[in-house]
Amino acid sequence: MPSMGGIPPRVTVPARATKASYTYTTCLGLLLCALSVLPLAAQQTRPAAKEPPARRGAGGAKPPALPPLAMTCPMHPDVVEEKPGSCPLCKMALVPVRLESVWSCPIHQAVIEHAPGQCPIDKRDLVQMTMALTWTCKGRPDIDQIEPGRCPDGSAMIAKRTLRPHGNHNPQHGGQFFMAPDTWHHLEGAYPQARTFRLYLYDDFARPLPLDQVKQVQARVVTNEKFDAATRKTTEVTSFPLVAAPGAAYLQARVDAAALPAEMTAKVRFKPGGDEYRFDFAFPSVTTDPNITVAAAASATRSRGKTTATRTAGRPSSTASAGTAAPPKPVTTPATVAAKLAGDLPVLPDLSAGAIDPSLIQVPIPETVPEMLAQLTARKEQIGSLIDRGNFAAVFVPAFQARDVALALEERLTTLPSSSRERGAPAIQRLVRAAWMLDAFGDLGNKQQLSDAFTLFSAAVTEVGTVFAQQ
Repeated sequence: MPSMGGIPPRVTVPARATKASYTYTTCLGLLLCALSVLPLAAQQTRPAAKEPPARRGAGGAKPPALPPLAMTCPMHPDVVEEKPGSCPLCKMALVPVRLESVWSCPIHQAVIEHAPGQCPIDKRDLVQMTMALTWTCKGRPDIDQIEPGRCPDGSAMIAKRTLRPHGNHNPQHGGQFFMAPDTWHHLEGAYPQARTFRLYLYDDFARPLPLDQVKQVQARVVTNEKFDAATRKTTEVTSFPLVAAPGAAYLQARVDAAALPAEMTAKVRFKPGGDEYRFDFAFPSVTTDPNITVAAAASATRSRGKTTATRTAGRPSSTASAGTAAPPKPVTTPATVAAKLAGDLPVLPDLSAGAIDPSLIQVPIPETVPEMLAQLTARKEQIGSLIDRGNFAAVFVPAFQARDVALALEERLTTLPSSSRERGAPAIQRLVRAAWMLDAFGDLGNKQQLSDAFTLFSAAVTEVGTVFAQQ
């Protein structure tokens, strides 16, 4: 699976409120709800026989206005609510937090930008992360407050950004990145060369898992299995043990030869006796590790520098006689071009990859009901296509777009007869909930759960279309 670099990232902020009182749930709360509700819902629907934030332009763009205040738990930062209250897990009082989407270097997270670009240290492409924004004073680590102001010495406070749990769901080795159902472990599957499957292991900050914990992981990769739709049971045909690489935070297996696109499933226990989790990967091609690419480029640059120095040793400098050095030529990359073109538009995929996938583009909500229904149908088809292609990480984009269209349709319920309103309101509610489930299961990487959620979503879209077609 290609890198998520072209997928608009999410910022964990409360969803917009509606008169239907759809309660905003956290990543963790939504996941637990989805895991408990989906099996029953999937059974009921069986036949008888994770909003993309807007960005600023590049090139001296001013930082955006202060992010809105949200409420979080001091002990469970996954919990993010819209209003003050108690943590649903530990009952502690929620505290305010400002969550901001920024562009940062995958390796050097001290690099913070408000637009796409390259890391000034190692030239890697910046990736979007979610960080908590607070203010502090130089030499005063004890000062950490939610609002800007003045330090005791009268100087202006300094903005401080801290990575949040789940704030970085970007793959680090060119593979596909998933979160485990325990919401703490994360992993990335990669296919670096034919017959080699690699599974990188991370914590909730996307940091490599400590080696002592890597040794506890028990896992295998399944390359062939059969699913019985009647019993909903899966039988493994071919599997290979995943073995920890010496001194590295990943597991690896040599698998049988596979034609591309290659589908593989990792089944993982993060500790002996723990639950086994399933993660489905689809690789349209061999994955490319950007770390290797950057390292090779840096090595080539150093080699050219040494060669140039040798060849020019003893020669007078052409710029020295002029008294000033020529300014460096500006470097234009696809990221900077896209940033200049997009301005305040939503984040779009990298233009260098060719045609943009329509499912990853956020478009305005139509004004008329027929156009809204057409967009719901289009988004449903896009979600189905993404699931079929194994691009689970991108499912939330059309799912959330469909959610927003459904909420806009909710405002049109008053134009319907009372009998239609009684059918339409719960149908919209089911659609919104199914969109959140698609987001949650897209993060987990379990194709069967995602497909079951899509069944619920499709049924809700059909019901909403039927209700409004009677208008």
